[in-house]
Amino acid sequence: MQRPIPAKPACPSRSPSRSRCESPDSLRRRSGVVILEVIVLFPVIVILLASVVEFGLLLSGIKHVQASSRAGAKVASELAIGSLSSGGSTVQTTVDRVLSSGGYSSCQVILEYITSNSNCTGAPGSGTSTAGSCTGCNAPSTSLPTIADVPGGSVRVTVCVDADQLTPDLLSTFGFDISSKIITASTTLPYENCPDP
Repeated sequence: MQRPIPAKPACPSRSPSRSRCESPDSLRRRSGVVILEVIVLFPVIVILLASVVEFGLLLSGIKHVQASSRAGAKVASELAIGSLSSGGSTVQTTVDRVLSSGGYSSCQVILEYITSNSNCTGAPGSGTSTAGSCTGCNAPSTSLPTIADVPGGSVRVTVCVDADQLTPDLLSTFGFDISSKIITASTTLPYENCPDP
């Protein structure tokens, strides 16, 4: 007499983590849920990735604008006393040279100065020299340090750059539009071509 072949267990590879056997239908349902989760999460992941890229590029660009402002202020602080009133284009050349290392250019450079007439022969006193123009570019509202604070005088350079030069506008479709924004950086230094009293 032939012995009957024992029936295979219902779940031969049953593991402690699975409480029941999975049928082909349940596997199909699970893969459908996974696809649905990917469809729902994909736009969120794309938005997060675009945000990281855009803000990273914007931060890098802001650092370039700040560095160009410092370089422009250094050049302005060393200009000859008679060149301050017309020194905006000289300062802008320096600013644009620094910005060009990142592939940018300034839309406006504002040079403000205050010098001591008593200490510097031919000193122009105070004034502003502007090179270029763009809407929304303004010098800081705070005044320059007075002659009492800085005996030889001081200079301030404000650099303005269109934000859309610094980064692609990746998030505009999600309501974060930078196309009309201006990035501004200012640096104030003492004027170095005035002898101390």
